[in-house]
Amino acid sequence: MSFYGCVSELLFFAARPFLNRKYDEGNEQRYGRYPDDLPKGALWIHAVSVGEVQSAYPFIREIKRQAPDMPILLSTITKTGRTMAERLAGDLVRHIYYPWDSPSVLRRALTALRPAAYITIETEIWPEMLFQLRKRRIPTFLVNGRLSESSFRKYRRLRFFWKPVIRRYSLIMTRSAPDRDRFIALGAEPDRVKVTGDCKVDALIARKNAADGAGLGEIFAGKEPLILAGSTHEGEEEIVFDAYAELLKIYPGLKLVVVPRHPERGRALLDEASARKLGKVELMSEAYGDWNVLIVDRIGVLFSLYGYARAAFLGGSLVPKGGQNIMEPAIWGVPFCQGPDYRDFSEATEALEKTGLCTIVRDAREMRDFFDGVLSNGNSDFGRERQEFFAALSGASRRSWDLIKDFRSGHPGKYL
Repeated sequence: MSFYGCVSELLFFAARPFLNRKYDEGNEQRYGRYPDDLPKGALWIHAVSVGEVQSAYPFIREIKRQAPDMPILLSTITKTGRTMAERLAGDLVRHIYYPWDSPSVLRRALTALRPAAYITIETEIWPEMLFQLRKRRIPTFLVNGRLSESSFRKYRRLRFFWKPVIRRYSLIMTRSAPDRDRFIALGAEPDRVKVTGDCKVDALIARKNAADGAGLGEIFAGKEPLILAGSTHEGEEEIVFDAYAELLKIYPGLKLVVVPRHPERGRALLDEASARKLGKVELMSEAYGDWNVLIVDRIGVLFSLYGYARAAFLGGSLVPKGGQNIMEPAIWGVPFCQGPDYRDFSEATEALEKTGLCTIVRDAREMRDFFDGVLSNGNSDFGRERQEFFAALSGASRRSWDLIKDFRSGHPGKYL
């Protein structure tokens, strides 16, 4: 048993009471005890929680498109991940909870499941799992691999540990060239690291194509022009309201939709906007007639709302939160602005700035100028810019599965 294996065995044993309290569902599976009716020889795809499941979904669909009889196990760690897995891919996979990364648990799990291959989504790297899979000569793949600059710096401090761990992957497929470079810098062999694009782009394209407006047509019919502030945090709405007040002097019919990151703040934002005399202010849950400012106090509608907006502001960026998912407005071809703290989406921001879809603002004046520029220039071909940008990123699911399929059919044992 390796040193890490010995330590993990002791740590997971000592942490068992805490883990049992924190994770109150699926504990039998988390300790490697799985139902007998699960398919043997399946592809095991691990997606830790909601975001990773969303990335995995188009990849799973591509597998089933090319190999409809291929059994797939989809594991998550969180209950919310399981809920998302069942909602998106319940008819395509069997869900399981991921086993703890200790030798005795993993031996039990792998003996029970006997997967044909193991696939990690994004960057959920468990060293003992990779060691146990290597011992059984089961190929391992990393799909949609990402490694931010901050994460890379943390991993690099322990490069002596992570280099042999990362080299246990048969192939690593990354979202971008910078991600590839970081994995190689940590010790991955260059010929095993391929750039395939971002599976989340495939998911966004599918979501947009399937969007039905979430039943919003009645609320937004005739509400044009409309600007949107999405996933806002405390301290940002007042800047949005300041910019909107100035815009009303130029565009008196302009509508504003504010989607706070935490919908329970809706009532307080209603009171704040009303006190500023910005026109009629409504909560979405109570909106029946005309309104000037709409505060969204529902979850799950922001993505569809981008389809109604002329331009948008993305929150979590004028306060130190790291930004929000800028791909969502971009997929709709909606020009957007965000604040200077976009560290969680730095590479995508830089790319979208070049297309003209993304602008960085620092205060209410710059936000007003951004919205004014978009509203006064209705002929800008942002749709074309969007198509060109996403055409270069889409298809990651197909490319990733093609690489895995070719590896399994043509190079058995080469990297094991």
